[in-house]
Amino acid sequence: MENFKASCTSGMKRRYSRLAPGCKIWSMVFIVALLAGCTPFLYSVDMKYVPTRTFSKAPGVARPIVVTVAAFQDRRKIEDKMLIGRVIKADGKRIPVLPKYVKPSNAVTAPVKEFFRLAGYRVATESPAWDLQESSINKEWEPILVGGSIDELDITCQDSLTITKYTAKVKLTIYFADTLKGKIFHKVTTESSVSLDHILFSEERTEQQLNAALSDAIEKMFEGRDVANIINGIGG
Repeated sequence: MENFKASCTSGMKRRYSRLAPGCKIWSMVFIVALLAGCTPFLYSVDMKYVPTRTFSKAPGVARPIVVTVAAFQDRRKIEDKMLIGRVIKADGKRIPVLPKYVKPSNAVTAPVKEFFRLAGYRVATESPAWDLQESSINKEWEPILVGGSIDELDITCQDSLTITKYTAKVKLTIYFADTLKGKIFHKVTTESSVSLDHILFSEERTEQQLNAALSDAIEKMFEGRDVANIINGIGG
């Protein structure tokens, strides 16, 4: 099969070089479509935090501040909670996009934990269930509790014959609580969207766009109020 593809590619390249400029783009589209093979039943992406800025806890805090990041609740208004997007082919066929290996709740919780680690906090290994109510805060958790809801998490790829349009949207509501007092001291809703037009579709590029939107939404939770100083005042 590989020899067949190589032979086909070589022959098509020779024909491609003799084509008029106006025809070359369509010939290339045909080559890509031929070599792509069968369309998969689904795509999966590895969701992770990709830093775009540097965040750190306030200077002068000597001992590590420990943060408990509760499992994020998936409150998206969709029937299939495993679905995080779709690839729409030129013929209208819709192929689902799912997170790789984990549920969307875990796929968001882990990047939030990584954000705090990279910012210099110590993060509890456990991610307990929390319904975002003060009455259910466990005082045995670490002093700073961070939890939240996934309100929107979506990647749409419109894959036409000439261009692929990637659009990723993420909306999170994030709660910060003092476990010793059993009180929520800060709540913020963050949103992010990114888009990209590219001549080719790839699963890797789909992953990159969704992670860019997710990472930006996570980083925005430290904007506005000086949340880092509030956390340091409680846990420092």
